[in-house]
Amino acid sequence: MTVTAPPVPAPPSARSLREWLIALAQSCGGFGLGLLFFLVVFGMMLEELAGRPPGELVALYGLDAALGMLVTLAIGPLRFLRPGRLHSALHLVAAMAVGMSTFALVASAIALYRLGLRRRPVLDAAAILAVGTTSALTIWLDASIRGGSSGATSLAALAVMIVGALVPLLIGHVVGTRHELVATLRDRAASADRERETAQRERETAQREREAAEREAAALVRERDAETARVRAEERSALARDMHDSISHHLAAIAMHAGAMSYRQDLAPEDLRRSAATVREAAQQANGELRTVLVTLRAADGDAPLATAPTLTEIIERARADGLDVDLTWQDMDPQDLAGRDRGTVVTLARILTEITANAAKHAPGAPLRVTLSRDDEHLVLTARNPLSATAAGATISTGHGLLGVQERVRLLGGDARCGADGGTFEVEAWMPW
Repeated sequence: MTVTAPPVPAPPSARSLREWLIALAQSCGGFGLGLLFFLVVFGMMLEELAGRPPGELVALYGLDAALGMLVTLAIGPLRFLRPGRLHSALHLVAAMAVGMSTFALVASAIALYRLGLRRRPVLDAAAILAVGTTSALTIWLDASIRGGSSGATSLAALAVMIVGALVPLLIGHVVGTRHELVATLRDRAASADRERETAQRERETAQREREAAEREAAALVRERDAETARVRAEERSALARDMHDSISHHLAAIAMHAGAMSYRQDLAPEDLRRSAATVREAAQQANGELRTVLVTLRAADGDAPLATAPTLTEIIERARADGLDVDLTWQDMDPQDLAGRDRGTVVTLARILTEITANAAKHAPGAPLRVTLSRDDEHLVLTARNPLSATAAGATISTGHGLLGVQERVRLLGGDARCGADGGTFEVEAWMPW
C-alpha cells in the first residue's frame, strides 16, 4: 500500500530574525559537535597506529574534515528551501555525507530528520540506501588502508550506521505526524468555528425574519382591527340615527296626547284613561328602544325615512326586479305582527335583508335565495340560504364588512348572528328578542 505524505508547508518568504538565529544555531552547533567527534575519532586513530598513520588514511581523514565542514555550514540555510526536488536532493546529499565524514554526523542527522518530516517512503528508502552505500564504501577503504579487517566487524559497523540513520528519520516521522495532527485539529476547530458562526448568523437572520414577520402580522392585525372598528362604528352610528328617529316618533306621540289631556277640559274619564295608557305605552316603548342605543353620534342628516313592516316586502320586490331569484317566507307570524313591535327591530330586519340580498346578487348571481322570518315565544329569527355558485364554491367566501354590521345591529338589540358555508350552501341566521 502506497502512503502519500501530506505536503510540508513552505517556509515564509520573509525571514524573521528568529528563523535566522535558528539556522545559525544549527550550523554553529553542528560545526562544534562535528569537530569534537572528528577530533576524538582522529585521536583514537593516531593512538591505534602509534602516531605513524599511512598517508592514504590521513588523506581520507582530510576528506572527512573538508566534507563535514561544507555540509555543516550549509545545513542551517538549507532549512529555508521550499519542499521540492531541490530540497530533497540537497538533503539526501547531506544525509549520505555521514557515511564518509564523522565531522558531518550532526549535520547529516539534521538532514535525515528533515527528510523524515516529509513522511515520504521513497525519500526514506533513498536516504537509508545512500547512507548504507557511502558507509560501506568508507568501511572498505579504511579496511584496505589498514591492511584488512574481519567481515563481522565491517558488517557490525555498517549495521550501526544504518540503525543510526533510522533514528532521526523515525523522529522526523513522529514529529511530522504530530504536526499533521495538530494542523488537522486546528483546521477542524477553525471549521467548527466557521460553522458555529454561520449557524449563529443563520439564527440571527431567522430571528430577524421572524421578528419582521411578527411585526408585519401585527400590522395586518391592527389594520384589520381598525377596519373592523370603523365598520362597527359606522353601523352603530347608523343604528343610533335610526333609533333617534324612532324615539322621536314615540316622544311626539307622548307630547301630542299629553297636550290633549292638558288642554281638553271636556274629556270623559274613559277617554282620559285611554290617552294616559297611550302615553304610558309610548313612553315604555321609547324607554326600551333607548336602552339598545350605545353612546354614539348621528353621522348625517336628511337620510331616508325609517323602515316599516311593508318595507321588507318592498326590499324583496326590488331584488326580484334586479333579476335575483329570492323568496320571503313568514312562519308563525305575518307583517302585521311586526307593526306592534318597536321601530328598531323593523329597521334592523330591513337592514339585514338589504345586506343579504346584495351579497347574494354579488357572490351567487342566478342562485335562488330563500329567506324565512319566524318567531317563537321569545325570539324573532331571520334565516337566509342560497347555493354557492361554481365560482364561489372554489374560492374563499368573503366575509365582507356588511355582515359585521348585521352582527353588530342584532347584538345591540340583545341577539346575535352567524354566517358561513355548510357544504354547498351559504347560510346567514340572525335572531333577536321578541
